[in-house]
Amino acid sequence: MRGANRRYRALSCVLLIGAMGLTSESGVAEVPQANGWPQWGGPNRDFTSAVSGLADRWPDEGPTMLWRQPLGDGYSSIVGDSARIYTTYREGNDEIIVARKADDGETVWAHRCGAPSYEGQTTEFGQGPSATPLLLGDRVITIGFTGIMHCLKADSGEVLWSGDLVEDFDASAQYYGYSNSPIAYGKTVIVLVGGEKNGVVALDPADGEPVWKSKGYDISYAPPVLINVDGQDQLVFFTTDEVVGINPKDGSHLWSHQVVNFCRTNCTPAVWGKDNLLWAATKGVGGTRVLKLSQRDGKTKVKEVWLNRKIKVYHWTSNRIGDYVYTSSGGSNPLLAVIDINSGKIIRKQRGFGSTNAVVADGKLVLLDDSGKLALVKASPSGFEILSSTQLFDSVSWTPPSLIGKTLYARDRSQIVALDLGAKEKHAGKR
Repeated sequence: MRGANRRYRALSCVLLIGAMGLTSESGVAEVPQANGWPQWGGPNRDFTSAVSGLADRWPDEGPTMLWRQPLGDGYSSIVGDSARIYTTYREGNDEIIVARKADDGETVWAHRCGAPSYEGQTTEFGQGPSATPLLLGDRVITIGFTGIMHCLKADSGEVLWSGDLVEDFDASAQYYGYSNSPIAYGKTVIVLVGGEKNGVVALDPADGEPVWKSKGYDISYAPPVLINVDGQDQLVFFTTDEVVGINPKDGSHLWSHQVVNFCRTNCTPAVWGKDNLLWAATKGVGGTRVLKLSQRDGKTKVKEVWLNRKIKVYHWTSNRIGDYVYTSSGGSNPLLAVIDINSGKIIRKQRGFGSTNAVVADGKLVLLDDSGKLALVKASPSGFEILSSTQLFDSVSWTPPSLIGKTLYARDRSQIVALDLGAKEKHAGKR
């Protein structure tokens, strides 16, 4: 990786707006407290929040809008804490990393960098960016559509180091753009690179230098997750036709299991349980399977517990609560589904929503579907009880929402909103 005073690929980067006078601490801290949303999927990358005190129902017009602000194109979700939030978006051939004040959406700083797509990458669904930033102590780490990576000071936007995954690691540029959000482990940041030489790399967040490099993997689009199998930490990610586990301490290969769909695009995040069951879903005829992982004689054993080709999940989240998974399942018109994690049986199906992303909090699901409909749902094996719903956006909404305290942050491809989901008195806001 390269220091802040270097340039690469003849791309120009510029800090657009100065910092707002906050001072960062020196060094690299651990992932922030659970009240924040420091990474893709929240504190534990499972779209679960420990917050309580959410409203049981919303007014007819929906939850209180704290603010709504314009935002450029992209699918990157929002990370942050009670003071500031961060995301990325695109304007033309430029990618912009932005910090905004959590209370009113005012821009604190924005960093612009030229990032035209590679020849051969598709722009059918836009040019992203799709990966979600990682908020790590006093710095923000991002990956762009073409694999351009930045580490910036969280308070000022100053670039500490930067690099290019494709050029630095001989990677293969992802056809739909990089969407594998970085993940923190120990004193490293782990990034899926994709290529014959280096499939996964661990970087020192202080300077971006490699700590280890794995063997080559042809990566896919679902963000990686960390699991623990009988005392051993493992990083789980998808290639184009497998789900793979590696050692996050050194990148060594531990196990793999076939997961294939007809277009070789595994986009569905894996879901892990303390019972050592791993939910591995994909679209089309590939279906969904649950794997039982265990340690025996120093090796990880993988057993496929069940495979159900009728459960078709693609680029949206699945939420596990107890022994059940709540998700959208189907082709072009998916239905909400309740699935028994132990048997693979579909317990319930329900119409009324498209493909959904959801956050679990205070005994409820907060759903945002791809049509922009937002709903508060009581989910159980009996089905989905819709407590409240509202039309939040009028365009395609593929980005998962983020819950910081009792404030929900959501975006489509042109705007970002902050909503008060608390049971307290309403705030004065603007729609």
